[in-house]
Amino acid sequence: AAKSIQVVELSGPISEIAIVTLIDGTQFAISDLYESPTDPRSPLKLITSCRSYNVPAKSVGLEEAVLSLSSSGSKKKRVYMNERVRIAAEKERERKIRLEEDKRVCRSYNV
Repeated sequence: AAKSIQVVELSGPISEIAIVTLIDGTQFAISDLYESPTDPRSPLKLITSCRSYNVPAKSVGLEEAVLSLSSSGSKKKRVYMNERVRIAAEKERERKIRLEEDKRVCRSYNV
């Protein structure tokens, strides 16, 4: 019964394993999930069923990925679709570094 389920956690690279935790603390795994638009054993169909019965379902792998991206150690990186734009941005960055270095050298000679 849906009222006896505490949480459903999906794990694995493509959410192929579901760990169901019951209210009394008992856990069991559903391991025969596979991605299919028509089969009821699809992870998305399982999530849909959980939502319809108000059972909390969460994707453990997705939460970990979001946390690793939002951590303070992660750095935003610009993605360029066009190779020319990427090369131009790289050259511009190098040019700025050279200009800053030239300014420092000029200041040291003027002092």
